[in-house]
Amino acid sequence: MANRSKSAKRDEIYSKKIRNRLILIPSIALIIKIFIIMRIQGFNWFAAGGNDVVKGLTGLLDNNYTPAHIWYGADGENYLRGLVALARDGFLSTDGKLSYWPAGYPLLMWPLLIILKGWFFFGLAIIQSFIYAVACVFFVDELRKSRLAKFALPVALILTFNPTVALNTIAIGYEIPAVALILIAVGAMMRNIRTLKSKILSSELLIASLSLLISTLMQPRLIVFAIVIFLVWGLAKYRPLTALQLISVGLVIVAIAPATMILRNSQANGYATISTNLGTTMGIGAGPEATGGYNGKYNGVPCPASESAVNPAKADSAKIKCILKWYWENPGSALKLTWNKSIYFWSPWFGPVANGTMARNPWRINHPLAETVKTESGFKMVYGTGGKLVSWTWMILNLAVMFYGFTLLWRSGNVERLLSLVALLIVLLNWASAIATIGDHRFRIPSMGMSLFLQVVGFTALFIKKTRRFSGSPIPISWPGLRWKRPTQTDNLPS
Repeated sequence: MANRSKSAKRDEIYSKKIRNRLILIPSIALIIKIFIIMRIQGFNWFAAGGNDVVKGLTGLLDNNYTPAHIWYGADGENYLRGLVALARDGFLSTDGKLSYWPAGYPLLMWPLLIILKGWFFFGLAIIQSFIYAVACVFFVDELRKSRLAKFALPVALILTFNPTVALNTIAIGYEIPAVALILIAVGAMMRNIRTLKSKILSSELLIASLSLLISTLMQPRLIVFAIVIFLVWGLAKYRPLTALQLISVGLVIVAIAPATMILRNSQANGYATISTNLGTTMGIGAGPEATGGYNGKYNGVPCPASESAVNPAKADSAKIKCILKWYWENPGSALKLTWNKSIYFWSPWFGPVANGTMARNPWRINHPLAETVKTESGFKMVYGTGGKLVSWTWMILNLAVMFYGFTLLWRSGNVERLLSLVALLIVLLNWASAIATIGDHRFRIPSMGMSLFLQVVGFTALFIKKTRRFSGSPIPISWPGLRWKRPTQTDNLPS
């Protein structure tokens, strides 16, 4: 008993000791990013076909405007074209960029443009970097207060300084803001369960719902993350009917995001849809000539119904039906494409296996091997047999430590099992969305917060004794939502 008391006291001291470090790490990273943002010089990103973006922003910001203080992501021009359309025409703009791509990210940037004007890009980069720093602090602090305190510091370091997520906070794109918002939502769930709150309506549910609402506004397919979080949260803590209430409240709030875009497109264009690019995206990854990734052309399958459709929304729906039918009639090809898309989804940002739209990734551009591949010998080294071996080893090890981390947390039971389940389901559903559309390694970024968390747990556990991996008192999870029997007095479950 004395030894157990000493161990608990030692764990408590360790938890308090690392608290300041957990706050300091993202804070230092934010300061570094501010200096980087200030040093990004103005230049015309869009000289090769996107000058209309600069012309559209000129006058909205100042008379001699040149983009500065931010980098741009894969769809940077299109998001900014949507922003220009909103600034020019208002919420009900009929510009095709606001209906082909989801309008959420431009809608979120619009108030910043109005308020900050010439400081718009500087402010956008600062705000995205600040939100990510807050998300890291919030999530890892919940780890510190759980039995995962030993993993909190390495998780904080990787989430903060992973070059892909760290640098992309200074880029135009929804991906890293989505990572931050998912971290906040999962952290809110953990806090609610840790504090043993019995009421459904809580500050944690509101924080999680609003975070998931904004992420879904930017990318509608991320609503599956919301479904997973609220479903597991409800079933783990409440009896079935009460769990259903929590799930319903959370999803009703999140559903405001797609409803807003459907309403906007319905009023502006006359057809109710979130966006009209799903069929095109699925078409690139389907058909007899498809590779599962980008191969320089539109593949797709024959679909006469899409050609005779009365509007883009009808055409998009027709394409989706034709593609699903083709998958059903060609199971062998569908299986092969599933394999290829999985490889591309998990592939490195560049190299012989890579396939996707991460060419503008700041880390990809500044990678140590970026200059090496420009020489003949360097190109052969990176894209030859050795490069293939390194790429495959990298993918296999990433998946291995991720599933090992999940297994460790699952076996530990209690609230750690719940966290591992939510994290893995988010990763798997994001993976599945790539299989349903196209194998693009950029698509894995929204779930990188969860995959990196599991990977860090798996890797760090290799260097910690089994008896020392978990600390503190466990918070048991009885999963009352999976039991429909009438509770007894000894069940002590939240109503």
